[in-house]
Amino acid sequence: MKHFSALALATAVALVGNLGIARGDCSFDEISLQTAPGFTITIDKEYKVLEDTIAKVKYGLYCDSQPKGVDGVDKWFKVPVSSVGVRVPIASGFLEALGQRDALTAADSPGNLTNICLDASKIKSLDTDEQANVDVVFSSDAASDGDKSVRLPTDDSLSPLQKAEWIKFVAAFFNDEKSSDSLFSSIADAYNCHWSNLQNLAQQPHAYWVQYSDNGKPSYNIIDSSYQKSLLAGAGATNDTSKALDDSSDLSKFQNAIKDADFVIDQTNLTEYGKRVTEWYGKFGYSDPKNSGVGFLLSRNIWRTDKYTSKSGVSNFPEFGYVRPDLVLQDIISVLEPTYDSGHTRRWMLWLGGTNEDTVAIDADNYDCKSPWISSVTKCTARSDFTGGDTDTSESSEKADDSDKDNGGSGSSGRTGKIVGGVIGAFVVVVLGIVGLHYFNRHRRNARIQALRQSDFGGEGINLHDARRFS
Repeated sequence: MKHFSALALATAVALVGNLGIARGDCSFDEISLQTAPGFTITIDKEYKVLEDTIAKVKYGLYCDSQPKGVDGVDKWFKVPVSSVGVRVPIASGFLEALGQRDALTAADSPGNLTNICLDASKIKSLDTDEQANVDVVFSSDAASDGDKSVRLPTDDSLSPLQKAEWIKFVAAFFNDEKSSDSLFSSIADAYNCHWSNLQNLAQQPHAYWVQYSDNGKPSYNIIDSSYQKSLLAGAGATNDTSKALDDSSDLSKFQNAIKDADFVIDQTNLTEYGKRVTEWYGKFGYSDPKNSGVGFLLSRNIWRTDKYTSKSGVSNFPEFGYVRPDLVLQDIISVLEPTYDSGHTRRWMLWLGGTNEDTVAIDADNYDCKSPWISSVTKCTARSDFTGGDTDTSESSEKADDSDKDNGGSGSSGRTGKIVGGVIGAFVVVVLGIVGLHYFNRHRRNARIQALRQSDFGGEGINLHDARRFS
């Protein structure tokens, strides 16, 4: 009897211990947040509260019956939810990573979802009538769908890891915080490991993230939001973001600000598929890029993040890329420092400067629905010996991305061109110096011979044979 009582007590402790609070068949797991992502999770005996500290909205989540007399909660949801609507792509990515793709039953634009594992026939358009058939709608606006809408961040004011940690926020609606915590920890470990490995470069690449827009007035922008800045810094790159222009309509100042770039990453809305690099040149005012004298234009190192797309051409990056910042960072590293991991396969980085501009449609060849890479993290090995590539990296770059094989080596670092150019220049200077010195000595010798012939050394001139001894 004592043994049975002890066993029952141990079971109760396990259920309501420091990892979670259990009520019936529903448990609330306590987890920590690593990055100050812009939300908090507070667990009470009968409910938990998710506070979006950015939008200043509190969501109450409960298992059995809605608690009474709780102040400050703006919306209540019974969890775990079973049916979800999405108005932002990142929500679909979080659901896929959590193994909850089947819960996605409605979307703002179902045709724009790029996850090939979704059953498109079961996803309805998220119109007014469909709102009644879902438990929650993840949106960019906490008020978009009344009491059912929950905001997720869509801008780039958060760092890559801060944005990715919102997977825990979404997981809370499924009472699956522990799984999300484990997955995010692996993602963060890999991201931070690759970041650290790229901080000992002998020569840091110079890169900018840019965007053109036209809302009645052309605007040329150097993007210095936390998301982009963190990724470039993590890849070992430098840039002078103080050059971000106060007057973004000044094309000349913009071109002058980025002329020292080795690489440019663009997020302009380009629509002329197959001719997008020409479209890019036109929007940014480069009428003769081949003769511009600008490094990144000569090496054609203009990149984008929309290589992986749906069959209809919708970029997968907002759906999966934001969920996996470690893979995005590896993509960027593979462009800036191809020798770091020549075996890495780029998913989102597209070489716009190439001659084909090929995107890759997500399909069974690159995404396995039974073993999805979005929820599988490869461990990174810490290393302090990587100082960057110091030779032509075009071959490594092409191996990393077969679609770039017709690029004529344009995927190689602009710094490589500078180094090779410097070596060639130095060689030319040395050769010219030797030739010049030869002709200078010859001239000096002939002049001295002539002078000696005309001079009087003891009343006798010096003959040509003797004169050569003075040359």
